[in-house]
Amino acid sequence: MKAALAAVALAACAQGSAKLVPGDGPGGPIDAPDATLAEHVDAHEFHDAHVFMDAHVFMDAHVFMDAHVFMDAHVFMDACVPQTTELLANPAFDLTPMGTLWTAQPIDASFPIITADNGIVAHSAPYKAWMGGWAGTDKGVNSLTDLLYQDVTVPANTTHLVLTGYYAVATAETGTTVFDTGNVDLIETNGTPIEAVLAENNTTSAANWTALSHTFATNVSGRTVRLRFTTTNDITNPTSFYFDTLSLVATHCP
Repeated sequence: MKAALAAVALAACAQGSAKLVPGDGPGGPIDAPDATLAEHVDAHEFHDAHVFMDAHVFMDAHVFMDAHVFMDAHVFMDACVPQTTELLANPAFDLTPMGTLWTAQPIDASFPIITADNGIVAHSAPYKAWMGGWAGTDKGVNSLTDLLYQDVTVPANTTHLVLTGYYAVATAETGTTVFDTGNVDLIETNGTPIEAVLAENNTTSAANWTALSHTFATNVSGRTVRLRFTTTNDITNPTSFYFDTLSLVATHCP
């Protein structure tokens, strides 16, 4: 009985196999959905996420769109490598002829503001700016004013602007009353104030060269501005205001 059942089972298998491949052989009309077709539709070849759409190959953020490779701001889109630029021409006043690239309106044209004359030894030889030094009685007036300035163009994208230099004050005045003044300011070229830098007077005597350093809080990036020095003395007892070895440095993106 067991042998007969086995024979029937084998016959059924044989018939089933024949029905799976009609027209099998060379020139057969249509191949069956055999292993060859399976190769074309097998998810492991055509649609397998690990081959065609695998995020680790085609769209993996670590390869195609990884910010550290393609759009990394530190490589591809880095916005700025800062550089520094000296804005003043003849900042130490030492180019010849005296006063080159500065505009001066002295109390007496016979005595230029930028000078090698005595008064105080220049901080950086041979020249310095010597302002004031007269009393009104010397010229028959009640007060006297000296003016010195230079216009500078601040680079676009400036993030840091610093003025450094040295100043000194020597006076014949006494007491604690302010009679003579010396000021350094950043202004518009039309005279409109932008930012005060230094305010000295006869009561703040500094007989030796004193360091000056001022970081501007006002953003003047991309503008042409004026660095201005002014002194005013009253009728008696002159005060001298000295300046030397200046530097106006802008830190900016090129």
